[in-house]
Formats: sequence, C-alpha cells, structure tokens
Amino acid sequence: MLNQLRINTTKYGAITLTNLQNQLAYVWDVAGRSAMIVFFMFIFTKLWTAVYESQGTTAIAGLTLANTIWYFLIAEVMELGKPRHDVRISEEVKDGSIAYTMARPYNYLLYQFANGIGEAGVRMLLVFLLGAPVVIYYAGLPTVAVGHLPAVLLVVALAILLDFCVFSIIGLLAFVTEDIFSFRLIYQKLVFILGGLMIPLDFLPDWLQSIARVLPFSLTTYAPAKLFVAFDAAQFRQIVVTQLIWLVIIGAVLYRQYRWAARRLVVNGG
Repeated sequence: MLNQLRINTTKYGAITLTNLQNQLAYVWDVAGRSAMIVFFMFIFTKLWTAVYESQGTTAIAGLTLANTIWYFLIAEVMELGKPRHDVRISEEVKDGSIAYTMARPYNYLLYQFANGIGEAGVRMLLVFLLGAPVVIYYAGLPTVAVGHLPAVLLVVALAILLDFCVFSIIGLLAFVTEDIFSFRLIYQKLVFILGGLMIPLDFLPDWLQSIARVLPFSLTTYAPAKLFVAFDAAQFRQIVVTQLIWLVIIGAVLYRQYRWAARRLVVNGG
C-alpha cells in the first residue's frame, strides 16, 4: 500500500511539475492575462476609500480601510487563480476525446487536479505580485503575523480543494448537458455575492451573514482573505471544520457522479 502511494505521488507529482514548467515557459502570456488585477485593485481602492470617507470612520465591522483593500487582493487571488478544468472536461466530452483520457492509466480527476495545481500556483502568485504594489502604495504592508501564515495557507489549500470538487461536478455535468457555461456562471455569481468576492461578509446584514457563512461559497474566497487580514483562532477552527464537512459532502457527490460518468462512457463506447 505504501509502495502504491509512493508511485501515485511520483506519478501525479510529475504531472504537476510538467504543467508548472509549461506555465513558466509562457509566463509572460500568463502575466498578461493576470494584469487586469492592477486595474481591479485601483478601482477597489478608490471605491472603498470613498466608502470609508463617507462614513467618517476608520473601521467598518472591525476592518480598517487597509484591511479591506488587502482583503480584496487575496479574494481576487483566490478567484483569478482557479484552474479551469471544468471547461477542459466539457470540451473533451464534446469532441469525444474523453473516451481516451479516461481510459489512460491514471485516475481522471486526480490527473485534472495535479494538472490544475501547476496552473493555479503560477496564476495565484502572478496575481498577487502584480496586485501587491498597488495595494502597498495605498494601504501599506499587510499586518498578518508570520506565525499565522501556516494556518492561512491550510485554509487556502482546503479552499482550492473544495473549489476543485465543485468545478469537477460542474464539468462532469457535460455528460448530460454538453455545455456547462450556465452552471459555471451560476456558481461564479453565488461566489460573487455569498462568497465574499463583491463585498466582505462582515459588511452584510446579520441574517445574510448567517446564511452565507454555512454555505460552501464563502469557504473558497472569504475565508482565506478574512483570515489573512484579521486572523482569529476561533474563526480559523470554525472555518476549517466547515470546510472539511463540505469536502465530505461534495466529495461524496463527486465520487458517485464520477462513477456514473465512467459507466456511461463504457456503455456508450465514448
């Protein structure tokens, strides 16, 4: 069993490394697509500066203006760094190549995850590096303690895994609908509103906060961004527990959906 684990780790690690090298080979192309973060952060900075000035306060719901600006950078890093494997799955279903990719000697979803991690790592780093100068100019350096970074990175890792499971479910819906654009759009809008991408959950009405905090959407965007700017040990524990619960639920749905898709592929012959 340990030998099989070592073989799988080596195999999927090689896939991640290969895609990472591909991304770095075309890093300027990736940087060009990520450069929009500079514009986004400039707009966010001006917008929230006006909001804080109009309120005549230095903090809203416990977040200072600097906290809020840094919050939006981390939220955008999480959003713009997502791998787009659901689109790849849909395209493979449409052109029939899914029959060959799922028959290869690896788990199809693990392959998509290993392949996407290399892409996501480069994109997230570039988005952060391109957006950080704008944020530092207007908000100064982040106040996150170095000792809290491992906890924040754990939440980031679980957020990426949770997001991967959701987008995998969306991608596998292509076996039924072929086109998944509408499902992707619905999920993105839910993250936009209830996930904290448009506005931190702390600024929402209490009743809406209560709903948003127990749904999975905030766990992929709001959670890592909030802990980065205002770490709280109790909130960290609550977020990790909630992430794990949703990973079990969504992971179980994905597992059954993937087995169904594999059987459907065999029956239809690709």
